[in-house]
Amino acid sequence: MVIAILGLIYHQLSNLDVHMFGAKILTYASSSSQIGYLVVMVLMMPLNWWLESLKWQKLISPHENISSKKALKTILAGVAAGIVTPARLGEYAGRLITSNPDKKGEVVAATFLGSVAQNLCNISIGILFSYYFLKNYFGATYLDSITFFVVIIIHIVFLLMIYYKLPKVVNIFNKFGKLRPYVNKIERINVYNQSLLNQVLLLSFCRYIIYFIQYFLVMKFLDQDLAFLLVFSNISMIYLIQTGIPLPAFISVFARGELAVLIWASLGLDALTALTATFILWTVNLIVPAFAGLWIIYKTDLSKFLKKKKE
Repeated sequence: MVIAILGLIYHQLSNLDVHMFGAKILTYASSSSQIGYLVVMVLMMPLNWWLESLKWQKLISPHENISSKKALKTILAGVAAGIVTPARLGEYAGRLITSNPDKKGEVVAATFLGSVAQNLCNISIGILFSYYFLKNYFGATYLDSITFFVVIIIHIVFLLMIYYKLPKVVNIFNKFGKLRPYVNKIERINVYNQSLLNQVLLLSFCRYIIYFIQYFLVMKFLDQDLAFLLVFSNISMIYLIQTGIPLPAFISVFARGELAVLIWASLGLDALTALTATFILWTVNLIVPAFAGLWIIYKTDLSKFLKKKKE
């Protein structure tokens, strides 16, 4: 896996003009007024994963109590395993092998719910600010903007209803014979009450805000002085579309880069700036934690998990 990640970094760098890419980074890094943005952005990465570990403690709390340290290890192991799998499905494996082997079903259900909550934030905020993006990018006009926002709010309310009624949704899918083997893996989702669902959703929203601020700081680091509302709409649209890219993180970074180029072009940003921002965020938020997660997996006694699996 280490070789795969190192090869991934090399592959992504080869897709960029390394000299221009490096020169752009060094240009702004050498400016005392610009480097501060990058430093703050990097320092927000541990806060992001601390919030995710806190969310994991909440998610697993109906089944067992774990320490903050244990939760963080589980999260980082999931990042490492998820970075090389489609839609980051390996995250389930990473969390499973670092959790109680007697709680496999509970871990799967908790991971699923956490993912749903995070995607709910990505989708809801994305479609909420899609009005400004579509208006700016495509020149779309609406005869009645109030109607547009009403439709958007209805969509968001519908998504929230699904989130808070997940046990019922799971039971509906459980009636389909072909889906039952898969649905059974998350049937333990019915132990979550509304209070706990509120906390998980709030933590997911906080993580979204951190991702947004990080992106905003990177753009400031790259000396992009843009109107806040337009920046917010573009960033939220990027996260919305990325949510629907079912590719491994090590492949999707290039797709994300191309996506960023298309979206930021609406504000007149050049391709190199968009790709640089994407690569910085990808490296800080995924690659660095993934290496920490690899070390945790390496130090984990997998024999207990494998033995329990055989039983």
